[in-house]
Amino acid sequence: MADPDLLVPATNPHPASNWKAQPVNGATVSLPWANIRVNTDGGSAAQNEPFVAVDPRNSQHLVVGANNWMSGSGHFEVYAYASFDGGRTWAASQPYVNRNASRLNAADPTVAFGPDGSVYFAFVAFNPAPGAVAVSRSVDGGLTWGAQSWATSFTSEAADKPALVASAGGLTLVYQGSALYTRASVDGSTWSGAAIIDVAGRNATPVADRNGNVSIFYATSNSIRLARTVNSASGNFNITTVSSVTALQPRAAQYRASIYPAAAIGPKGQMYVAWADGRNAGHGNDILYSSSTDGSSWTAPVALNTDAGNADQLMPALGVGADGTVTVAWLDTRNDAANVNYDVYMVRGTDGVHFGANTRVSNLSSNPNNDPYLQGSLIGDYFALAVSSNAVYPLWTDTRNGNEDIFVAPIKIGTPR
Repeated sequence: MADPDLLVPATNPHPASNWKAQPVNGATVSLPWANIRVNTDGGSAAQNEPFVAVDPRNSQHLVVGANNWMSGSGHFEVYAYASFDGGRTWAASQPYVNRNASRLNAADPTVAFGPDGSVYFAFVAFNPAPGAVAVSRSVDGGLTWGAQSWATSFTSEAADKPALVASAGGLTLVYQGSALYTRASVDGSTWSGAAIIDVAGRNATPVADRNGNVSIFYATSNSIRLARTVNSASGNFNITTVSSVTALQPRAAQYRASIYPAAAIGPKGQMYVAWADGRNAGHGNDILYSSSTDGSSWTAPVALNTDAGNADQLMPALGVGADGTVTVAWLDTRNDAANVNYDVYMVRGTDGVHFGANTRVSNLSSNPNNDPYLQGSLIGDYFALAVSSNAVYPLWTDTRNGNEDIFVAPIKIGTPR
């Protein structure tokens, strides 16, 4: 069965009648870029766990997926948000168009652009009964959703944490249950049978190179691993260990966090991966990073965060541009001595090896307890990052408005900082 720690809480939270907004330490800081709210509702419903994809044919076109409690009656589902002006304005839609057996709740969004410009949106639908993975398709850039397929079944084991990548060869879906699985599709309408990648695998991130070859990064209890297909017809995989990992250290905040690798492949086939790690005792949880030119041998992990204290760094997101510049963004508590309030920081490196200074992305800290629905228990399992030809787009769960919202910082690319 799916790891219960990775599921959205089974109980459907309602706003607490006696809830009061939580204070945030620190004032708004001046940054060269705006912080823009993505979700378009005006209420107090929670939105969290963003995922983002940028259209390879139009650098101004972005589609974001997020969990959303806006449907009312305590239940949650997934929403899509599309922007055609580089993240300045957004339009909301609901990809869950084909309800099945009254499964009210949906979560774990993942988004990918197909070679023809179609947008694919995968998620898990559940409650009642175990979850199944659905994939919806949009042909108008994420404004509406006209088709939805079920990649897994409600009658089989529960599926959790889908991740989707599109390439010239079609769609590759990865998800977890009693093992880490993958399925393939040409256009998202029908899916191949499940192939087991690793019975110990979880929290997967599939990525594709320019030739359509798919690599799948994922975590086990003690390692980051890479799986590459040996023979797509047989479903056999060549599995390499990228690095050992150390479980996250205890934290002052109560929201869920795990070791979830973020990865990308550069224009010349270079591979990059980052993850949160607890190995540096007394220094908080750090963002570790490793790279490879061939996927077989990997550089020794290095910490990307350069703070000197015991702050926590979690939920990394990673992207690489057409010029090979690597950008990594993450949640960071360095501006709060209590390690509760968080910001988003990022770092960039032109060669994927040498990085510039840590740069603050969010202009106001967020208190994770500042939401009447979830009250600090969940801000999502990941943040997000997209890289286009002229900008990088970090996204995160933000609580400055007294509830959980999705925010983006459209950052024009210049000299790496």
